[in-house]
Amino acid sequence: MAQGGRKIVIGVDESAFSEQAFNFYVENFLREDDTLFLVHTPERYNFVDANLGTPVEHPHRELLEEVRHKVEALEAKYNKKIETMGIKSAKFLKRHGDPGEAIVHVAEKEHANLIVTGCRGMGLLRRTFMGSVSDYVMHHASCPVLVCRK
Repeated sequence: MAQGGRKIVIGVDESAFSEQAFNFYVENFLREDDTLFLVHTPERYNFVDANLGTPVEHPHRELLEEVRHKVEALEAKYNKKIETMGIKSAKFLKRHGDPGEAIVHVAEKEHANLIVTGCRGMGLLRRTFMGSVSDYVMHHASCPVLVCRK
């Protein structure tokens, strides 16, 4: 990993918003000596309700396997983008729990210079009840945050 450059944390998931934020950063701000930390937290499932109407003996195993495959595919996708775009220093980090908390935690641990995140454009009511990763990050990060809107 680059020692002298900036440390950039980018929240990634399967959404187009996430990919647009990554691409915007790379196309407009990336420096040769930047180190990127791509942070992903897999979708959480309610395993108590997982087998409702499902004739599967162990639905939680199937869900965990599905999550594992999705995470591996996402990591492979971003690793390919990193290689194709000639990014020299990047790391894909898998975390569990709340995405906003995970992004802020990695940024603090790595002494990040910037956090980049996408924005889903939720309305006020939905954002109030569901929460927003970008809102959480903006209010809890100790470094600058770039929120990319489409």
